[in-house]
Amino acid sequence: MDVLWKKEIDDIKNSGYLNKQNSITDALIENFFHEILKPEELELLRLVFEPNPTQEALDDLLTKWDIEVKAAHKSLLLAYFMNMHPELKFREYEGPRLKGLLTFFKFNNLKIISHYSKIAKALNNGGIIPVILKGGAMKYLRPNLPRVMGDIDALVKFEEFDKSIQIICSMGYTYNTIYQHSVDFHIEESEYGILDLHRFIHMDTGYEKKLLNGLYKRAIIQKVFQADTYVPSNEDMLFISLVNLARNLRDKTSQAGLLYTLFDCKYLLDSKKDFDWEIVKQNAKLTKTEVQMNFAIKFINKISTNIFPKEIRENTLFEKETNDYSNMVMYNRFYLETLRKKCKPIKILDAINSMHILKDYLKYKPKYALLKSLRKHPRLIEWFIKDLRKDF
Repeated sequence: MDVLWKKEIDDIKNSGYLNKQNSITDALIENFFHEILKPEELELLRLVFEPNPTQEALDDLLTKWDIEVKAAHKSLLLAYFMNMHPELKFREYEGPRLKGLLTFFKFNNLKIISHYSKIAKALNNGGIIPVILKGGAMKYLRPNLPRVMGDIDALVKFEEFDKSIQIICSMGYTYNTIYQHSVDFHIEESEYGILDLHRFIHMDTGYEKKLLNGLYKRAIIQKVFQADTYVPSNEDMLFISLVNLARNLRDKTSQAGLLYTLFDCKYLLDSKKDFDWEIVKQNAKLTKTEVQMNFAIKFINKISTNIFPKEIRENTLFEKETNDYSNMVMYNRFYLETLRKKCKPIKILDAINSMHILKDYLKYKPKYALLKSLRKHPRLIEWFIKDLRKDF
């Protein structure tokens, strides 16, 4: 996440969200929160997660929400709410249109699912059982709830990845590039994705593969869309959803998926009475995604306090690790970056041959080396940036 923070920290500083009390994480959450969610969208989300929504609150929202203007994926949230609360009345204008929206996405989902079913059966015949991930997994768990799905994500074991590609290509599907972690298949002569096949789940840490053993161990083989498929545990699906949410916020991508993550998290937590947060914590530690986890939980808590249990809301996971990381980003950005740029062009051989360059070498290099070495000491870094925060 440091790449994003280095690019946006100046904007956050000017916005006023970063102050003596807030960490960079808090400031970024404020920034994304106001940038992504319009007031009526926030009102809808809070209404959806309200345990006892009122007709008055719904009527008030409908005066601001025009489903002919709003993007379909956002109005689909309102359609979810309509299905969840049949006791509430929608006007003749919205009701039929929302029902039509549910039907549209239902058939769109069926098209994508039919491709997954065909591919997964072929993989089964080749002795391969895929793991279904993200939206596809949630669609299996909640078959009556249409959702925005551009493709289906699936995972196969490392040693099965090349064979899986061969099988899928033999069926007429094509791809453009095989990435380190995945390959995106589509129908020939079409730019629309069908299946995003992974050998590990990309999280920008370099430790993603450490998740795989536990994920496979906890997954259960089910008949998913007529094919044998591993379904991950609720804990693993929640973990993947939260890390993916943090990544989408960071990259400003998949805002439709971002909103539906809240529904997924609520379902995954409520549908398992013995939900084990220790598995989520261990996943984050193994994959070095503690900061992303903290970020995602804080962002969701800002939208609604009715999703996570009280102990998670009040004691956000990995607060210490996130604060240390936040301090480190500020330290790198404001203390080291300028010095690094000054030191980079100064070469020792040039300094030996030029008194002017030697003066610069002695002025900047030792200072940079010293300050760089302090990055191993979080408490010293925290002390250093206290003066920096006076400027915010």
